[in-house]
Amino acid sequence: MSDFTIGPAVQRLLDRLDAIAASLAQKDGTLALLGLGSVGLDIARADRYSDLDFFVVAEPSTVHRLRDQLAWLSAVNPLVFAHRNTADGWKILFEDGIFAEFAVFSQEQLPHIPFQAGRLVWARAGFDTNVLAPIRQADQTNVAWAVVEALTCLYVGLGRFWRGERLAAQRMIQGNALDLVLKIMRVDEHAGPGADPFDPSRRVEQIWPDRREWLKQACAGYGYSLEAAQILLTELRRFGPLPSALVAAIEALLHAPTLKDDDAAF
Repeated sequence: MSDFTIGPAVQRLLDRLDAIAASLAQKDGTLALLGLGSVGLDIARADRYSDLDFFVVAEPSTVHRLRDQLAWLSAVNPLVFAHRNTADGWKILFEDGIFAEFAVFSQEQLPHIPFQAGRLVWARAGFDTNVLAPIRQADQTNVAWAVVEALTCLYVGLGRFWRGERLAAQRMIQGNALDLVLKIMRVDEHAGPGADPFDPSRRVEQIWPDRREWLKQACAGYGYSLEAAQILLTELRRFGPLPSALVAAIEALLHAPTLKDDDAAF
């Protein structure tokens, strides 16, 4: 694929996908190559920091061979790193610096895998490309459930904070609770096509440019979980009446007498 409206770094990624497609075409039992993410249907947001995300579709008898033997990739460009991070796929680094994440599936598996629609890079003649349309989407956010779940994360996280588990508190409050709040905001504010349905933290700076200072407070880092919890509780109040007993318990922890680190039970 060649497009003179994109930069050379992105074109290099697209050319690499084309080369992978050519390699697959020479293998028996391969059926299709699907580009995903910024090398899929969202090429407009690709840049020099993007990597390759793709699915390979193959006959069941070929799937395991492609997963277990990566010669079809090293033939395109030598691999200097390969990590099998799931049963279905790998994370790899080519010698020339291109990083990729991919998985290999049979067409029978695709209906059971949640993914966003991709860009068809290559398909064998006669292959029904309609099967490449995702059937299982990311789970839709139930706002009422997410609000209460986020509150429970704040409560549990604050307990861990006062227990002295500052890292666990940070991850519960500035990780789990914040992710839920971002999901709620995405639904409430109609974040649009730029939002990632699988990772609420992706591209938030572009979706909500006026929220950057808020984000600094909501994920201020280790030791700042009290402040982050207060910010998130305030945000959650925007989404209707909250369970009064749980909110009271959270506020009691927010305003508990300050403990010195030496007094916390580690």
